[in-house]
Amino acid sequence: MPFLFDPAPQPSVEIAGHGAYPIHRVFCVGRNYAAHAAEMGNEVDREAPFYFTKSAHAVVAAGGDLPYPPRTADLHHEVELVVALGQGAEPVAYGVGLDMTRRDLQARAKDNRRPWDVAKDFEGSAVLAPLRAADEVPGIAGAEITLSVNGKMRQQGRIADMVWSVEELLADLGGLYTLRAGDLVMTGTPSGVGAVERGDRIDASITGLPELRATVV
Repeated sequence: MPFLFDPAPQPSVEIAGHGAYPIHRVFCVGRNYAAHAAEMGNEVDREAPFYFTKSAHAVVAAGGDLPYPPRTADLHHEVELVVALGQGAEPVAYGVGLDMTRRDLQARAKDNRRPWDVAKDFEGSAVLAPLRAADEVPGIAGAEITLSVNGKMRQQGRIADMVWSVEELLADLGGLYTLRAGDLVMTGTPSGVGAVERGDRIDASITGLPELRATVV
């Protein structure tokens, strides 16, 4: 049966030196760094992680302009380790990502006990640098993760600071969903999140991975 209109292009991200990685789903982990949970006025649930999702079509490649989204005056950056799953739902690549957040919409939704999807899932809310194959990044758990805005450091931590490790997150997620090749997991952010404005340049890095750069416009 023919489609009524042309399907949207397949979202993808580059794995450096290996080609394009087609994106199926984007899972995000909340409160996975204790210091970030504390700065947001929350406690960490050490019994189980919690998740939210972004559309695969929210993903944009780093390196260019990042449009400031509508209906917000408080756009925040959150730098994260991104895990790309391959066959058997095993990590096939890692990357640096930004979970961009309309913080004012999130706060309003929380105050009204409503879902905050619109604060997290919008066009350009998942910014990804090129990924690197997992077997080319040994010891990712010991990597440093940083983010600066206009050259000023804002976020700095280590992947080892995560409350739930990559292995623990995948084991837990795998009990909730049938994970498959093409699924991305954004594993949470360290403390130091903050607002950006038009004209700001964001630089983010994780040891051993391609760096992320974006300019808010």
